[in-house]
Amino acid sequence: MGCGTGLVGQYLKERGFKNVVGVDASAGMLEKARAKESYSELHELFLGKPETFPKEYHNRFNAVTAAGILAEGHLDNNVFDEMLLALVDNGYAIFATRTMYLEQYSYGQKIKELEEQKRWKLVKEITFDRYDQLEEAIGRFSKVEIKGFVY
Repeated sequence: MGCGTGLVGQYLKERGFKNVVGVDASAGMLEKARAKESYSELHELFLGKPETFPKEYHNRFNAVTAAGILAEGHLDNNVFDEMLLALVDNGYAIFATRTMYLEQYSYGQKIKELEEQKRWKLVKEITFDRYDQLEEAIGRFSKVEIKGFVY
């Protein structure tokens, strides 16, 4: 979800995945993703409105991934409902975000609500640093803690 330039799709293809579908709100990003030749399908789609999430994506995927969309100025926590709409029963939602965004954008609250409602169950959580090789900040880039989840 939110395939951007196609980096995750490229990694998935390199690891043997063949049926990778990408969606993104930006036609320009989709063109960059298309150039990587890693996707079986690419579609322009603005995420964040579960009530208008296309029916053809409901209950379709064994796994969904999201990395860059859970970021400042991107999507609110409604995207988690779209992840669940897209997944088949017992499918996996795999996503990462900066730890500070869990509170700042209520991602953590929504994640916990979905757990409490038994709509998904935590399989794995990891914490790591991004830009951890930087000795000091360079422009907007500085060391930051990231949390990754599999539900």
